[in-house]
Amino acid sequence: MFSALAVVGSFIHLPGPIQTVALDSSPGFFVALFFGPFDGALVSGIGHLATASINGFPLGAVHFPVALGLAGAGAVIGAVNHLEFPCSPAIALALGVAINVGLIVLAVPVLGWQATLAFAPFLTLAAALNALVAGLVYFGVRGKLGI
Repeated sequence: MFSALAVVGSFIHLPGPIQTVALDSSPGFFVALFFGPFDGALVSGIGHLATASINGFPLGAVHFPVALGLAGAGAVIGAVNHLEFPCSPAIALALGVAINVGLIVLAVPVLGWQATLAFAPFLTLAAALNALVAGLVYFGVRGKLGI
């Protein structure tokens, strides 16, 4: 179900020079927070591949290591959040955003440094927005369930 939501999110594009900037990571980030690292990794990786596929793989084969990197981000979010220390969801999401944005270096061979650096603010905004949506839903669900 959450992978399907990631596909839906891949159709919600945010402004940017590359169409793979979308709300596809929110479900993966939420799943990582709520269910843990394995599920978060799976949904996060699938979400990116769905977005890349829907948009015709604009960066070519680079999307496959990016999907693995986003799966890693999902795993980190889930692992950090399940340590259950104060502010762990916020720290987990911040790490997920940092990993997501850090993956931009994988685009350098395709885009070059100048275009990659020009793309960075768009990716940063999208990653932060995905994390914000996931965090709000996570706290909303936890509140409704009394967790």
